[in-house]
Amino acid sequence: MLVRATNKYEELKLKDKGLNRIPKAGEEFEVTEERYNLLNKNNKFNVVFVEKVEEIETATVKPKVETAIKKTRKVKNIEIDLDKGTVKENYDL
Repeated sequence: MLVRATNKYEELKLKDKGLNRIPKAGEEFEVTEERYNLLNKNNKFNVVFVEKVEEIETATVKPKVETAIKKTRKVKNIEIDLDKGTVKENYDL
């Protein structure tokens, strides 16, 4: 279990038996459930030496990507030559 040390270790100048040193306030380290119960007011000093660090899982959300649709239109251009009697179709994009 992950715990975070309070400032009580430094105030009372006590070494942690698991670490063999005085942990700094805010330092995180692993302890067993039994050790956590001992460091959390079930000790002869009646002091809370550690607080439990809650691990929160976060999910990442992938944004949906919208693809642009290319829109085109065709314009029909009709040329009529009355002298020749011809019809010509042109497409412009």
